Amino acid sequence: MKNNKEQEEIQIRGMLSDYIAQSPYKLHPDTRIVDRVVKGLVMRKIKHGHAYCPCRLVMGDPEKDKKIVCPCVYHMEEIERDGECHCNLFVSTNYQIKDNGLEE
Repeated sequence: MKNNKEQEEIQIRGMLSDYIAQSPYKLHPDTRIVDRVVKGLVMRKIKHGHAYCPCRLVMGDPEKDKKIVCPCVYHMEEIERDGECHCNLFVSTNYQIKDNGLEE
């Protein structure tokens, strides 16, 4: 199972790199966020057969669910509006990490 997860992660990270290379977006600058979302995509790919967005509900209707395969159909509108998509994987090129006043 671990080998399968590793292979899926390599494929998903490759897909994300390809998408970023040809899109106006970039991955979130916090690699912990990216890693968390990638882990969710891997788990959904293994469970459901597709890399469904981990922050959206898989309904079991292939026609509806294809909208939430990463990158989902909603991410462009969300980035335009908020500077980041709902799961924080993709951000605008001028995105700045929000300072929440917490020290790390």
